[in-house]
Parts: sequence; C-alpha cells; structure tokens
Amino acid sequence: MLILLVVLCVAFSALSSNFLTVTNWSNLLIVQATTGAMALGAIFVLILGEFDVSLGYMISFCMMTGAVLSEKGVSGVGTILIMVATGAVCGLLSGLLTVKVKISSFISTLGVGILLFGLNLAISNGEVHSSNIPAIMTAIGQKKLLGIGLCFWILLLFCAVIYILLNHTTFGRNLYAVGGSEKIAFLAGVKTDRVRILAFVLSGAFTGLASVFQLGQAGAANPSSGPNLLMPTYAIVFLSATAFTPGVYNVPGLLLSIVLLGVGINGLNLIGAPSWAEFVYNGGVLILAVFLSQLDRYKKKPRKTQLGAAVSQPQA
Repeated sequence: MLILLVVLCVAFSALSSNFLTVTNWSNLLIVQATTGAMALGAIFVLILGEFDVSLGYMISFCMMTGAVLSEKGVSGVGTILIMVATGAVCGLLSGLLTVKVKISSFISTLGVGILLFGLNLAISNGEVHSSNIPAIMTAIGQKKLLGIGLCFWILLLFCAVIYILLNHTTFGRNLYAVGGSEKIAFLAGVKTDRVRILAFVLSGAFTGLASVFQLGQAGAANPSSGPNLLMPTYAIVFLSATAFTPGVYNVPGLLLSIVLLGVGINGLNLIGAPSWAEFVYNGGVLILAVFLSQLDRYKKKPRKTQLGAAVSQPQA
C-alpha cells in the first residue's frame, strides 16, 4: 500500500500543481474523516466475521435526526450526543437481531437499514434540512487546527483509543477470539453474546460520530445521502488487512487505507476525471483489497509434506 500511495502521489502531483499544496491535503483529510469514522466502527463487526450493510442508511438517519433536532432548538452538545446515541441504538438493534434472534447479520442489518431509510423519509418529509445547524458542529466539521481539520484530529484520537482497546485490553482479545472461533471462545469462558452485541453497538456509535462530521461539513442533511458511503467504508477496512498485520483488520492499516483512498479520489477530482471514475476507483481498490487478503490467507494455509503431514507456517 505504501508503494501504491507513493505512485499515486507522484502521478497526481505531476498532473496537477494543486495536489501537493497544504490546503488540498487539509481538505482531503477533512473529507476522509467521515468514512474513516464509519470504518473505525465497522472494524469491530468485521473482526467477528459479520457484516453490517445498514451503515449507509444509519449515517443518513443520524444526520437527519441531528438536523431536525437543531431546527427545534436543541443545543449543539445535546444534538451531538443524541446523534451518537442514535447510532448506538441502531447498532444495538442489529446486534440483538443477529445474536439473540439468530438472523444472519447480512439479512438483519439489511432489514434495519431499510427500516431506517423509511424513518428517515418520514421525519424529513423527503426534504433537505439545513437551518440552525449548531456552530459547534460546523466547527468540528470545518475548522482546522495546525492546518489539519479538527474532525480528523478527533478521528486520530479515537484511532489511538481503539488501537489500545483492540491490542491491550481483555475486550480486544475476546473480540479477536470470538472472531477466530466463537465456540472455542465460549468454552474458554468468554461471554460471546455480550462481545458480539457490543461490537454492533460500537459500530453504530462511530457511525453516529461520522454523521456529526458529515453534517458539520455539509451544513445540511439530505435524506438520500449516506448509502453511497457504505462501499468506500468497507474498502478502507478490507484494505487495512493488507498492511502492518496482513490478514488481520488493524487500526494502523486502516489509517493508511483512509489516506490511500482519499489521495485517489482527490487526485481524480483535481485532474477533472468524470464522476464515474470515483466509483471505479473505490470498487477496484475494494476488489484488490479482498484479493490480497485472500492471497495472504492462502499462503498461510498448512502445506503438505512428502509424508502427507500438515506443516503450518509459523505466525507471529
């Protein structure tokens, strides 16, 4: 990924004089903060081997909830907390349907997503809401600190917290254990249902945080926006498993993926590429990420000796 990032930077800097400017990179990181926050939440669910397709609808619903509350005069801090809590509750619903009702995560989250889309249209009346967006939210979405967007600094802070959570806490070890084998983790004394539900709740909460970033940046909530962010989000998470700790979803790889996808999309926009090029780039990177992950997994499979005994490759 580092090689690809360098190649893209060299190519786009040669094609556009604006690419390597401080202003452009600052704006690039601000835009990527939204999908970055969604990816940071999605990593919990993917570690379990589950899949949440409701995230695109969820961010749109959380944004509209925040916009409607703002119009009704709710304070900025209160609105932000409610948006994050709304995402967490939506994640809780998906988690309960998946874990307790035993519905496939793909089906349960698809149902939750469609439900949220309908509710979104109901509370918005199908209209864009943009009045009375709190100043604190626009500051989070648009203000800069040391030349970098405030929202990206917040994302970096949470990345550090989640890195510690996944790698240096009991919950993180349990999460990877359940993702590796839920049955073995259960026999080892891990409360597997609680871990799985909490993963969905955290995924929803970070999607709520992403909605705060997006509403602050756009200054408006559109009932039809959101679903288009799902695939870039998962492209980031899948791509993270190809760097630093190959085959494992990890936070350092996720940060590198955020920058890589942002550089590609930003560069395409600067050179005047057609609008469809962004989707081709995101789709191509997603396919590449999955291919590389599968290739690495294939290389780590046990190989047969001449006597037919399985010899596993050593892993760190």
